[in-house]
Amino acid sequence: MGKKFTFVLVLLAMISALLLPGCGDSGEKPKNTQTPPDAVKPAQTTQTADAAPSSPYSNTVLKLGRIPFTNSTAMVYKHTKFLEYLTKKLGVKEIRLQTASDYTSIMNLLIKGDIDIAWLATMTSVEARRNPEIELLVKPIRFGTTSYRGIIIARQDSGIRSLKDLKGKKFAWVESESASGYIFPKALLLEAGISENDFSDKAFLNKHDAVVLNVLLGKYDAGACYDDARNTLRDKTKMDELTILATTQDISNEPIVVRKSLPPDLIEKIKQALLDLSIKTPEGKEILDDLTDVQGFLPVKDTDYEYIEKVQTLLDENK
Repeated sequence: MGKKFTFVLVLLAMISALLLPGCGDSGEKPKNTQTPPDAVKPAQTTQTADAAPSSPYSNTVLKLGRIPFTNSTAMVYKHTKFLEYLTKKLGVKEIRLQTASDYTSIMNLLIKGDIDIAWLATMTSVEARRNPEIELLVKPIRFGTTSYRGIIIARQDSGIRSLKDLKGKKFAWVESESASGYIFPKALLLEAGISENDFSDKAFLNKHDAVVLNVLLGKYDAGACYDDARNTLRDKTKMDELTILATTQDISNEPIVVRKSLPPDLIEKIKQALLDLSIKTPEGKEILDDLTDVQGFLPVKDTDYEYIEKVQTLLDENK
């Protein structure tokens, strides 16, 4: 009887071992919950629902630097859709807009790694092109082209037929930072042997259409502006009263650049995301409508800014 009872106890114990698994053991291998390190150092590490879970940059915050072309509130509003689009396309946590007072500051922030992407100006392309820590990505398309020209105009009846005739005349510029309304036309004058000191009077009128109107009205004998500025006249027949004395070469639109220390695959994603934007698609049009007449982007070639560098060298030599 005792042996039989003992046998029954052993049998029950064996059955219990087969039917009851160990406490807390699910039968699955434990998952690796360690977060992989980011190639770029994220400003924050809390993942949001907006970032793609599969993206290696879902915790990364990038910063886009730009000089304000309007007040700070409007700048944020005009870039909101653009930054949201890039955030989604890149699979990052967030892209923030960071403004600065001048392009020297933007370049310094980029080189130090305080910003990651920068939307530069035409003349800043020279410095960016020379810097081994910066990579030029794309340039914007405006009015169907990626370049523009500057012109020097006078009234048809002024008797002014060449740049040399401008000595002793009154001249109107746009502003000192304007590529087509000052910098490149100034280079044309220097090549013709004319300096600003040869004018009897000169002024910055701040707007291209103001230069056109003031030359038309005879308040200034000649002026510099971008090549289509004459179209701003309400009465288009008045355009025939103006003559073009000189035209610059094609000036390539300003570049968007990145710091080269970003991961190569992320740089390529940024470039492709910009190239995919176009006003020809409903989404692209909605995003680009606020970005100063931008219709899309095209890749930058190193040769695009050779003329700009040539002009910069000429101006440096004649300071």
